[in-house]
Amino acid sequence: MSEQIHLFFGLDYYIIKQKTNQLIVRHDIDDFNVTTYDMEESNVEEAVNDASTIPFMANHKMVIIKNAYFLSNEYKPKKEINHNLDALKRYIDNPSFETILVVQAPYRKLDERRAITKLLKGHANVEECTPLNEQDLRSWVRRQLGKHSIAIDADALNEIITRVENNTEVLVSEVTKLVFYAADLTKVDLDMVKRVITKNVEDNVYEITNSLLANQPGRALEIYNDLIMHSEDPLRILGILVNKYREILHTKLLLKSGKDKAAIADYFNATSGRTYYIMKNARSVRTEVVEEQLRKLEELDYQIKTGQIDKKIGLELFILGT
Repeated sequence: MSEQIHLFFGLDYYIIKQKTNQLIVRHDIDDFNVTTYDMEESNVEEAVNDASTIPFMANHKMVIIKNAYFLSNEYKPKKEINHNLDALKRYIDNPSFETILVVQAPYRKLDERRAITKLLKGHANVEECTPLNEQDLRSWVRRQLGKHSIAIDADALNEIITRVENNTEVLVSEVTKLVFYAADLTKVDLDMVKRVITKNVEDNVYEITNSLLANQPGRALEIYNDLIMHSEDPLRILGILVNKYREILHTKLLLKSGKDKAAIADYFNATSGRTYYIMKNARSVRTEVVEEQLRKLEELDYQIKTGQIDKKIGLELFILGT
């Protein structure tokens, strides 16, 4: 294994970034000698060419290959780049001693059948960066609060886990905020969590979806308008809505194939509570209805991007028309 090449993969991007930063500290690399190339925007050959040059007035440099989707079959970018993987293969076989090459693949699994994946795994230091499970997240929150002699009610802890949805980076940020807020207190309760911990956009859009499926367009519109007041982009909301409806279709297929709750939770990397509602939604609506809503959302996306309708008004009309 080469100490000059590292591969970090897995769904917890926060851990991937932490491990990358640890390498920067270990090799005493200054900011000027750290360069990142996003594979959804740049050809991997650019990163290889950079890695092949000497660092600027330093012993080491770091080149980060971000979003290396060519190592996995789980994700396809909107605009695929014809990456020069031969250049990367040649570099892996003969890496620069002065360069620390970090390949980041934030995906659940790597495609072991691909030649580039096999070569990289054979030469690099490989580490899987998976999210903590629900029980570990709960223990971590209790430990962080316990360091400041702060206890937490069970329902308050449940609400934190629901709101951060297995996102380690968000969890660290929100619990840090909670510690500051509760500095003079001995216990955190549910009301405090609701005041302090931010409900992410996905959770809000999930509530919009639930409201639409429950035939409550008024409630859905209320949540939507609240997101708009907090400067959320309607196009982003639309994109998440599309993903939620696709999630329902996927869940229907998983249920039809005999998958249980544990298997579905693993498939979506969701908490137990979230999985319950995913399955409930999938069972409560007909496939034809979901497909029709998806068709309307895709048509709305086209109308917005071609200037036929204002994005805010367009999504309002979709919500009221479901």
